Amino acid sequence: MDQNINLIELVHHVGWVYQSTAVTQEPDGKLIFWKIPLHEVLAIRTSNPSKSLRKEMGKDFENCIIPTEGRKQKLARDWHSSVISALNYIDAERTLN
Repeated sequence: MDQNINLIELVHHVGWVYQSTAVTQEPDGKLIFWKIPLHEVLAIRTSNPSKSLRKEMGKDFENCIIPTEGRKQKLARDWHSSVISALNYIDAERTLN
């Protein structure tokens, strides 16, 4: 795995999940696409860095889970603090393409 990959680059490789407000990464490498307001995801990530947000928020707020094991990229270097919004993703698509 490329240890220098950022979460936004990892999300770029898998694509955006429709109707998601944000995406974070779990300590086990899974990408969690959320369906709750972005400000709530940001607040919980800020107060719980390096922890599983699935445990903090519960599964009711998940839109989709994408494992990263098969992509040979388990953890992004900024997984513990990053929250990617749809706007972040769109901006990155313009830049990375």
